[in-house]
Amino acid sequence: MSKVCIVIPFYNEANRVDLSAFSDFLHQHADFSLILVDDGSSDNTHALLKESQNSIPERIQVLSLAQNSGKAEAVRQGILKAMQWQDFEILGYMDADLATPLEEALYLTSFFEDSSFQMIIGSRVKLFGWNIQRSLKRHYFGRVFATYVSNLFNLEIYDTQCGAKFFRSEIAADLFESEFVSKWFFDIELFLRLRKEMGNELFAKSLKEVPLRNWIEKGESKLQLGDFLSTPIELSRIRNRYR
Repeated sequence: MSKVCIVIPFYNEANRVDLSAFSDFLHQHADFSLILVDDGSSDNTHALLKESQNSIPERIQVLSLAQNSGKAEAVRQGILKAMQWQDFEILGYMDADLATPLEEALYLTSFFEDSSFQMIIGSRVKLFGWNIQRSLKRHYFGRVFATYVSNLFNLEIYDTQCGAKFFRSEIAADLFESEFVSKWFFDIELFLRLRKEMGNELFAKSLKEVPLRNWIEKGESKLQLGDFLSTPIELSRIRNRYR
């Protein structure tokens, strides 16, 4: 089994962070480590994350950002720290609410057994027997958004925004080297960077989209109305950057 580091960004999560889930997962899976990124929280998040680190310091690191920078930069800084911390073969990120359970990381990273894959992404596809729980409002918004993004950027990806993605460390070094244009839609930038790095033909062979077996919506999205209204501007900036 390859050594894997999962980056998890947090912003004001003190009321819903499940510390036991992290320690339980690590105790059961010796090849995994965590970097918990406090993205400038104003509540007690940092203290709780440090408590988690102190429980398993050799497998959990806490990175504290001085001010709230958004998910994109929090994840990027976490990936960069992971590359400095240990020699991991696989790097990835997941959401703090654990809508995607940590156990799904085992499932997703198993696809790296195929040596051609450089990037594995989770996808919230509701299949028979799969436990995907999502409100109709978010489901339909997600489908409209994904279809628009697919056409705009010529990306045949069903779910660009699922917060569970993993990379071989070599390609991660290139994908996360520079800052992202968008705070929330940086996932799209990752696909575009990978395509630029690999070329169109190898890009199709290097990325694997995997339907998640379990995903449970946890509360409301942290995107505010202003974030939704600025979506066309954000996507336009991404398109201009990666022409």
